[in-house]
Amino acid sequence: MKQITRIRKAVCIMANELKKAGYSLSQAFKKAWKRVKLSMTIRAAGTTFENRQERIQFVQQFKPEDLSVTLEREPNNAYDSNAIKIVIHILSIAKKTIVGYIPKGIAGELAKVIDSGIQIKASLKGIIGGYSYKETLGALINIII
Repeated sequence: MKQITRIRKAVCIMANELKKAGYSLSQAFKKAWKRVKLSMTIRAAGTTFENRQERIQFVQQFKPEDLSVTLEREPNNAYDSNAIKIVIHILSIAKKTIVGYIPKGIAGELAKVIDSGIQIKASLKGIIGGYSYKETLGALINIII
């Protein structure tokens, strides 16, 4: 029962944010339910700043079962008050590193969900890019509400 209440609350929060972004209420609720029912896979934003390329390259050497991902709010971020950083925990060596951020469009919705106390699960789906000397690395993150 608690699970259903939590999910409904997340949907309402996300739908309200989508409505503010210009969706009709009906469209906003449909999109919010779709995001909650299905997991979302997003590409981490900001992966080319603050030595994050080196961090992602370091993370790449570990097995997926040695890694866990958390999403942490950063309300005092100078660029976006809805910022959510993606933190990868390397369990085998007890270290963690920030590899990027949730893209701004989705962060606005998810920030309100996190701020309301609803837990969001995340996992690393894969490291992408790095095919030639110019190609940057990125991270695909799977999000489940």
